[in-house]
Amino acid sequence: MRLISYFVLLLMGVVLTSNQRKPAENTIQRWIQSLTRESKKTMVDTDFSNILLDRRVPYVGYIGANYQKLSITFQRVHRTSANRYSVSGVTIVNNNRCNFRGTINIIDNRRFIHPTYGVDDAMKGRFRRRGCSVAKYKLMEDTRQKSSGVFSGYLLFYWYETVDGRIVYDDIDDYSDSFCNNQYAGSWRSNSTRKAKPCAWGQYRVPICGDLDIGAGEFSVNPKYAKYGWEK
Repeated sequence: MRLISYFVLLLMGVVLTSNQRKPAENTIQRWIQSLTRESKKTMVDTDFSNILLDRRVPYVGYIGANYQKLSITFQRVHRTSANRYSVSGVTIVNNNRCNFRGTINIIDNRRFIHPTYGVDDAMKGRFRRRGCSVAKYKLMEDTRQKSSGVFSGYLLFYWYETVDGRIVYDDIDDYSDSFCNNQYAGSWRSNSTRKAKPCAWGQYRVPICGDLDIGAGEFSVNPKYAKYGWEK
């Protein structure tokens, strides 16, 4: 269940913009809290790799105060312990390609108290629970490559448990304009200059993105940012 509309997410992004568009940790935590307010802690003993590696749609994202387009692909996700995952992949910013390796650490699993059941309640009786997980991520680009750095921040992703006990990617609300999953928000710090830039990416929508996304039914780039890689 999505607990807040997409337009409220935009409003929160505007608040961020007034702070030089830097997604401070407390801003990100407020964003997560707003989306998980009507939920409670739950136990989940499963491998989330398939959800974290989901490729049904490419990630859409940005980096920097001018919302430069960020493309990111996870090529490998491997569970190394109960709550820790080893990941690797590729980022592309303004034609600059970097390989990365890193970790995702699950810090909270939650169950929604009042789940919805999709269009015409089509999913009623077809799942045991709907929930989400919060994680911290750290992705380190190869220091030997040009313009490399380190991504770090928080991840929020949604899942549901089927009647036979499987935990799967939650696409029950994919008909909704505000539908999204695998939402990452944080910062990138340059290996050479040590300067940090805000960044975020996700499937279908981008969290904490200010006025970058002006689409109603789907993600659509604000024309004033088109020249920062979005025209390609």
